[in-house]
Amino acid sequence: MLQNYLKIAVRNLWRNPLYSLLNLGGLALSTACCLLIALYVYDEWSYDRHYRDASRIFRVVERQQQPDGVYDVAATPGPLAPSLKATMPDVVEAGRIGRWNGLLRYGRQVYEEKSLFFADNGLLQLFNFPFLKGNPATALTRPDELVLTETAARRYFGANWQQNPKVIGATLRLNNERDYRVVGVLRDLPTNTHLRFDVLLSFKNVELDKSSYSWDWNSYHTYVRMRPNWSGDRADFGQKLTALYVRNNPTSKNTLSPQPLTDIHLYSDFAFNTDWGQRGSIFYVRLFATVGLIVLLIACVNFINLATARSMQRAREVGVRKTIGAHRRHLIFQFLGESFLLTGIAVGLALLLASGLMPLFNDLTGKTLTLDVSRLSFWVALVLLTGLIGLLAGAYPAFLLSSFQPATVLKGAITVRAGVTFRQVLVVGQFALSLILIISSVLIYRQLVYIQQKDLGFDKSQLLYARMAGALRFKAAEFKQELLRQSGIESAAATTATLVDVANESDIEWEGRQGRIERVRTDFFITQMNIDPDFTKTVGMKVARGSNFRPKAATDTNQTYLINETAARRMGYTVESAIGKRVKFWGKVGPIVGVVRDFHFRPLNVPIQPFIFRYAPDNPYFQLLVKTRPGQTATVLRHIEQLYKQYEKESPLHYGFVDQELDQQYQREQRTGRIVLYFSGLAVLISCLGLFGLAAFTAEQRTKEIGIRKVLGASVASIVALLSKDFLKLVGVSILIASPLAWYAMNRWLADFAYRIDIEWWVFALAGVLAVGIALLTVSFQSIKAALMNPVKSLRSE
Repeated sequence: MLQNYLKIAVRNLWRNPLYSLLNLGGLALSTACCLLIALYVYDEWSYDRHYRDASRIFRVVERQQQPDGVYDVAATPGPLAPSLKATMPDVVEAGRIGRWNGLLRYGRQVYEEKSLFFADNGLLQLFNFPFLKGNPATALTRPDELVLTETAARRYFGANWQQNPKVIGATLRLNNERDYRVVGVLRDLPTNTHLRFDVLLSFKNVELDKSSYSWDWNSYHTYVRMRPNWSGDRADFGQKLTALYVRNNPTSKNTLSPQPLTDIHLYSDFAFNTDWGQRGSIFYVRLFATVGLIVLLIACVNFINLATARSMQRAREVGVRKTIGAHRRHLIFQFLGESFLLTGIAVGLALLLASGLMPLFNDLTGKTLTLDVSRLSFWVALVLLTGLIGLLAGAYPAFLLSSFQPATVLKGAITVRAGVTFRQVLVVGQFALSLILIISSVLIYRQLVYIQQKDLGFDKSQLLYARMAGALRFKAAEFKQELLRQSGIESAAATTATLVDVANESDIEWEGRQGRIERVRTDFFITQMNIDPDFTKTVGMKVARGSNFRPKAATDTNQTYLINETAARRMGYTVESAIGKRVKFWGKVGPIVGVVRDFHFRPLNVPIQPFIFRYAPDNPYFQLLVKTRPGQTATVLRHIEQLYKQYEKESPLHYGFVDQELDQQYQREQRTGRIVLYFSGLAVLISCLGLFGLAAFTAEQRTKEIGIRKVLGASVASIVALLSKDFLKLVGVSILIASPLAWYAMNRWLADFAYRIDIEWWVFALAGVLAVGIALLTVSFQSIKAALMNPVKSLRSE
C-alpha cells in the first residue's frame, strides 16, 4: 500500500509541473530561511550553557540610587566575592574579574592586549576553564602570576608553544613596570560565551590597592556558584546580598541581585558601560525567529491555497477511490504522504540553499555559523522540521479532499468555488505578513539614515584619532606641535576621549543662590573630558556663550571649565548667567568660562546628559584628534606613524576614524535592518509564487467564460481587469490589516531611541502601492495570457 501511495504521489507531482515547482520553490526558500534563522537563534540561546553547573551560576548586579535617577550596573565592589563565600553557606564558590589594559612584552614580542583582565582563582574554579598547561587549583593565587589563552600563548611563544617547556615560568613585563610569571595556558574560550579574554592577571594586585579595593568602589564583575540542592529562590538570595552589602557600606542605598549566567548574553542592559563586550538582545532574537516563521507560514499558505484550488482535479479521483472501497483514513494518509514527499524534496533543496547562502548570512549577522551535519541532533531537528512543515502544509488539504462524498463528486455537484473564502483569507494573511515586513524594513532604514545624518553638535568628517600610550601621554602638546608641521593637517587637539560613547560619571558642586559652592537638591552626575584649547576648533564645536579655554603652562594650577547647555540648565542657570559661576569638580574650584552647544557623546538612544570640559595640561592625555584636509588622510597617517615611533618606541600606534566608530555603535540595528529587508523580499517572492499559481488555476477554470466573453466582444483589457480585480481586492484588505500592526510594532522598536523619526503616512502608502504593483504584475501575466487565447480553441476544448 505504501508503495502504491508513493507511486501515485510521484505521478501527481510529475503530471502537474507548475504546481510542483511553485510549491517546491516556496517551501525550499522558506525552509532555507528557517534553517539559517534557527542556527542564529540557537547560537544566541546557547551562550554560557556549556559550563558545568551553569544553572547554579549567577552574576551579582547592582541597582544604584543616584541623584539623577536609578541605574542598573553590572559592576560590584572587589571585597564582595570573598565575603559571600565566607558568610553564605549557599555559596560554594565565588570569583571576580576586572578590566585592564596595557602592553605585554616577552623578549622582542610586544603586544597591546585589548582583552586583559584581573581575575582570581575562584573564577577559574567556578567556570572550570580547561587548562592545557599549568595547575588550575593554584593559578592566580600570587600577585605576580598570569594565565594566557592558547591564542595569546601562540603570539608570544610561536605556533609550537606546546612543545616549549619554558612557557610555564616565562616572565612577561606589563607596561615596562612589573613582571608576571606564566602559570597556566587554557584552551581558547568558545564563541558562545559572554566572557572574552586573552590574558588574566592575578587579582591579588587589586587587593593591594586600597583606593580601588573597597566597598564603595564598583569596578568588578562578581560571580557565584550555589550549592547543588539550593532552593533557587533568587528574591531571597537578593535580599541576603543587599543585607551583606549594606552592612559593609552603611551609607549606600543600592541593592544587589543575582543574574542567571544563561541570561547574561540576551538580557543585559546596564548603564555606564559596566557590562563588557558585545551583548545580544532577546528582542532581536524574537524578531528574527518571528520573521523566519512568517516566511515559512507564507510558504505553507501557498501549499494549502494551491492544493485546495486544485480540489476539482482530485475530486473525481477521491470519488472513484471511495466507490471501490477506500476509507477516508487511507485518503488522508495518501494526501499527507504527497505533502511529506514534496516537503522532503524541498528540505533537501533547502539544505543546499542554506549551505550556499551561509557566507552571506554570516556576513549579515557577524557570526561564524555552520551546518553541523555530523551531529545526530541536527538530523533529528531536521526530521522534526520536515514533519512539522509537511503536516502544517498538508493537513487541511488532506482532510478537505478526503471529505468529498463520492455520489456528489461523480454527479459534478462540487464546483471550483468550494473553499474560496478560506483561500481568500489565506491570501490576505500572507500579504499582510509580507507588508508588515516591508513597512518595518522601510522604517528601520529611515531610522538608520536619520542616525547617520543627524547633526551631532560637532563635525565628524575628516576626523581621526590616534591613541597615545606610555610617556607620550604627558608629552601630548609637544607631539601635537610637531605633527602640525604637516601641511595635510587642518587642526589637532589632545583629549582624554574621542567623543564616541563617552561614559564616565562624577560628582559636581556649583555656586548656588547665596554665592557659595554647595550641594543642592537638584544634584546630578556629570560626564567629563580633559581637552586643550584647540579642541572646539578641531571638532567644529560651537561656543554658545563665553569663551574657549586659553593656552596656559603645565605649571598653571588655575582651573577653568566649559559646560554644555544641558549642564547649565541642570544647575539652574541660563546659558548667559552660567558664565563666571564657580564649580567644584574633582576637588578643584574654578569658574565657568564658556557654554558650548549641546552635542551627542552617547548613542542616540540616550538623551543628552550634562557634560563638563576641563583644561589640565599637567594631566595625561590619552587621545589626539586630528582634522585632516580633504584628500590628505593617507599622507597624514604615514606622518603620524613616523612621528609616533620617535616618541613612543614600545607601544604600537592605534588609530581610527571618528565617523566609522560612531557608525559601529549602531551595528546591531544595521544588521537587523538588512536581515529584515532581505527576508521581506523573500516573503514577497514566496507570496507572489502562490499568487501566480492561484491566478494560473483561476484562469484555467474560467477558460470557457473567457472564450464566451471574447466572442461577445469583450476586450483584452476588460478580461485582464476581470481576472485581476478579485486578487487586488484581497491585497487591499491586507494593507488595511497590516498597517496598524506594523505601526504598533515599529513604534515599540523606535521607543528605544531618544531621538527618532516620525512614522509618517506615506510609508504605509508606499508599501501599499508596492504590494499592489507586485500583485498586479504577478496576476496580469496569467490574465493577459488567458485573455489572448483563441476563443474558438477554448470553446471547442470545452
